[in-house]
Amino acid sequence: MQLFALMLVAGCSLCFTACSDDDDVKDPNEIDTSVMYGDYKGKMISCNIAAHEGNGENGEAEPGVDVSATIENNTMRFEKFPIKDIVLSIIKDEDLANKIVEAVGDVNYNVEYVPTLTAAKDSIMINLNPEPLMLTVTMPAENEGEEAQSLVVEVQVEAGEKNAGYAVEDGNLKFNIDVTKVMLGEGEDQQEFTGFVPTSLHFDMNQHRVSHYFRTFE
Repeated sequence: MQLFALMLVAGCSLCFTACSDDDDVKDPNEIDTSVMYGDYKGKMISCNIAAHEGNGENGEAEPGVDVSATIENNTMRFEKFPIKDIVLSIIKDEDLANKIVEAVGDVNYNVEYVPTLTAAKDSIMINLNPEPLMLTVTMPAENEGEEAQSLVVEVQVEAGEKNAGYAVEDGNLKFNIDVTKVMLGEGEDQQEFTGFVPTSLHFDMNQHRVSHYFRTFE
């Protein structure tokens, strides 16, 4: 009888432990803002802000350029941020702009954001906090024998006025950032480039792998 009682007590203890462990397991269908972490590909379209606000002109510079990003820890990371439109707005010469973009190489640019999951848990609203984009542009020498000149360019960026958001079901991410000003040089010698036209950059990207979230809506 004593042996039977000991076995009964031990069995109950194992049962309670197992139940406690089950309580700590997170529901795989639970949706939070980390659902948007991952890799993205899509398009970026550049638009003249004044034309976009309705002055009667078509502000789109081109149908769109390919762009990719990785989102993690409340940061959007661009390893190859497209800068041609920005350079072209300063240089005004496409052939020269292409040479400068090639010389600059891949541009890393990070955009911090604050996510807010909607009450329905079907989308995430995003509050962007972009920092200035810093570039070092090497201007080719105009004449043979002259040295190329390097110029520091500070591109001032703000969050776009339109709502930025992520759709949980299909993994689509849309947001805008506005390039409001371009500063040339650095320190006390820094000057604003007066010929720059403020531009809005529209991003429309899709998450690579979101199929494992679809079961939430079944």
